Amino acid sequence: NREKELQELMAEEQQGQLRKSQVNKYKGLIMAKVRQNWLNPVLTSKGLSCDVEVKLIPGGEVILVKIIKSSGNAVFDASVERAVYKASPLPVPKEVSAFDSFRRLRFNFKP
Repeated sequence: NREKELQELMAEEQQGQLRKSQVNKYKGLIMAKVRQNWLNPVLTSKGLSCDVEVKLIPGGEVILVKIIKSSGNAVFDASVERAVYKASPLPVPKEVSAFDSFRRLRFNFKP
């Protein structure tokens, strides 16, 4: 009985690690696609970054983009927001259970 509990705990931990690995993989793909769609505003300083929250629906369509921590430069922040919308649909897992981790996604955008 105790051995069975240990096996179940190990299986859950492996599933968690697998899910985390998948989330990191897709997060990287999403950030790469956003960077490809980003146009560098002429009047911005180098070294800017901002934290972004994106709400997605299955299939990766972006329904909302919100800057949750500004770079301090409104032009830069707006360019990041536009890039996320332009990159839609974003790459997400096709399995519904795996997609749940992507309904509300947060990441730091740094060109």
